[in-house]
Amino acid sequence: MESQQANELLPVRLNAEPSIFRGCSLSELMLLVTVGGIALVPGSVIVCGLFGYLMMGVGIGLLLVIAWVVIGATVLQKLKRGRPLGYYQLRLRLWLEDLHLLRSSFIRQSRVWDIGRRVK
Repeated sequence: MESQQANELLPVRLNAEPSIFRGCSLSELMLLVTVGGIALVPGSVIVCGLFGYLMMGVGIGLLLVIAWVVIGATVLQKLKRGRPLGYYQLRLRLWLEDLHLLRSSFIRQSRVWDIGRRVK
C-alpha cells in the first residue's frame, strides 16, 4: 500500500522544483531575497545614514534580509502545506486580478461558450 502511494507521487515530484529551504524552491527563495534586498537594504541604509552610521545600515539591512527570508519561507511553507503544486501562485494571480493590478487569462464566469463554428 505504501509503495503504491510512493509510485503515484514520483512523477509529480520529478516535474516540480526541488525544495531547498523550508519547502521553498530556488525560484521562491530568490524572489524572497530580491524583494527583501530591494526593500530592506536601502531603507536601513537611509535610516542609519540619518544617524551617521551608513555602513552599519548595510549590515543591518543584510541581517534584515536574512530574517525576511526565514520568516517568508516559514509563511510559504504553511501556505503550501496540503495544497497542490502552484496553488498559492494561482491564488496570488487571482487576488491581483481582483485588485485590477494584473490582467489574467483565467475564465472566472459561468456561462455557455460557443466555439464559433456554424453547422450547415
